[in-house]
Amino acid sequence: MIAAAARALKLHPIVNSQVTAEGIALLPEIHVSMAVALPEGLIVPVIKNTTSLDLASLASETKRLSGAAREGKLGLAELEGGTFSVSTLGMFGVDGFTPVINPPNTAILGVGRLRDDVVVSKKGKVSTVKRMTLSLTWDHRVFDGAPAAEFCKSIVDLLADPSALNK
Repeated sequence: MIAAAARALKLHPIVNSQVTAEGIALLPEIHVSMAVALPEGLIVPVIKNTTSLDLASLASETKRLSGAAREGKLGLAELEGGTFSVSTLGMFGVDGFTPVINPPNTAILGVGRLRDDVVVSKKGKVSTVKRMTLSLTWDHRVFDGAPAAEFCKSIVDLLADPSALNK
């Protein structure tokens, strides 16, 4: 999911932005923050230069950062500089939720659980498909619903073609 979000940010730079005293700043680098729940509260380590990582490297960095977070071993450099956040409550069985933007970012993606849904084809055949709910919260001062929907569609398209995530 982080890989798909990072690649979609490249396609939709307005989502990878911040509001500054001078106005809206489109950020040249993509550093995705990932929410990690701890008993004492939420912490959001940053995966630096996310789009430069292949899937194996991204998985390794995600594991390293979440482990360091749980052990209380994150440094300040690992907590600063995020340009976009991803949060999931899927592990708690939650389908959808409204994530809260981590300032100064202008958007955050919420990821619900992966579930099996029953579908009926046009020919009446019953089967199951894997689905999840994605919830994007964004700052409407920066962009409106259409760019947000286009960003979400890019994520869906990237997830439908996993080979695109390693490019």
